[in-house]
Amino acid sequence: MYCISVNYKNSDINVREKLAFSESIQSDILKELLSYSEIQQCVILCTCNRTELYFCGNEDAVIIAENVLSQRSGIKIHILKKHLYLFYHKQAVQHLFKVASGIESMVIGEDEILGQLKLAYSAAQGCGAAGFEINQIFQSAIACAKKIKTETAISKTSVSTATLAANEISRFKDNVLVLVIGATGKIGTTLVKNLLSHKNVTVVTTLRNHSAPLSFTGDKIKTVDYAKRYDYVDSADCIVSATAGPHYTITYNDLSKSIKQQKPRLLIDLAVPPDIDSQVTEIFGVQRMGIDYFEQLAQENNALKMNSVEAAKVIIQKEIDVLKKDIAFHYFLPYVEKLKASLSKASFEDVLYKLKAEMSADEFIKTLEVLKSFDERS
Repeated sequence: MYCISVNYKNSDINVREKLAFSESIQSDILKELLSYSEIQQCVILCTCNRTELYFCGNEDAVIIAENVLSQRSGIKIHILKKHLYLFYHKQAVQHLFKVASGIESMVIGEDEILGQLKLAYSAAQGCGAAGFEINQIFQSAIACAKKIKTETAISKTSVSTATLAANEISRFKDNVLVLVIGATGKIGTTLVKNLLSHKNVTVVTTLRNHSAPLSFTGDKIKTVDYAKRYDYVDSADCIVSATAGPHYTITYNDLSKSIKQQKPRLLIDLAVPPDIDSQVTEIFGVQRMGIDYFEQLAQENNALKMNSVEAAKVIIQKEIDVLKKDIAFHYFLPYVEKLKASLSKASFEDVLYKLKAEMSADEFIKTLEVLKSFDERS
């Protein structure tokens, strides 16, 4: 298996937003990759902080995958290559397990990535892009991530981007009125949940006609039509936008026309591509924060989790070892009957001396220990 990764560690938001493909384009990419004989299986993972291709094939598949990403993103190949991490075989599997468990996230241990990975894997299955190897590897990675979350503290103090934003807002002033655009999305839902947990925060959320209804009710939250969002920006102390749309939800011209009272305002953009026009900071009192701002906030949280990360890495290595044996055994099964017949014609000593000749010392000692255990159980 191979992995091509563009993420927050090697690329800024200007690069990542060009690779933040919609679900329909992700499906098209999977189908395009499968049209090449060099690629047999593939999964594409797109989040606000990473775009990754996992695929099985030969080394020519890497060149094909790079070109597909270049064409789909509009980033010239020689520029795109400067922002790519390439993982081969064992390293690709290890990287996937780390991503699934939250070790590779901007905020270590955050829970959203596992759900996003499950959706990406499910989409690959739906496109017929997941064969035996992809199924085994992704199912093992997902199971390992759940084990890590249960057996370590890596997620027990998890702080997601949405939580970090909510904390920032609650500290902005004593009583904060927040306008949230995109509250029905995954990040938006987490954000609103966290905002409502702060006693000094009141929330106004927008809702489009085709959006799913909000699951939050109470005196501290009000829902308004998305088309009327600018009617509420003047009274709002903070505006947060976290949609998956391709267009600005807040523009400089419309915001400047809608603001009447001069006061400090905090605008937080949690979307990729950006939802909020960067020019809004030219308006008096307006401060804008994008996703990249929270990378610095995440560093402190990540430092507290390093002990859990080391424990998680030990679990990952053990689970990958089990995975390797499961895959090897799968391909060995067709030879079992023929091997049994061959072994019946050879003496036990013949087999033992052949193992001794062809195994490393450590492998041979482990084999002898296993054979001794059969004797001890009899």
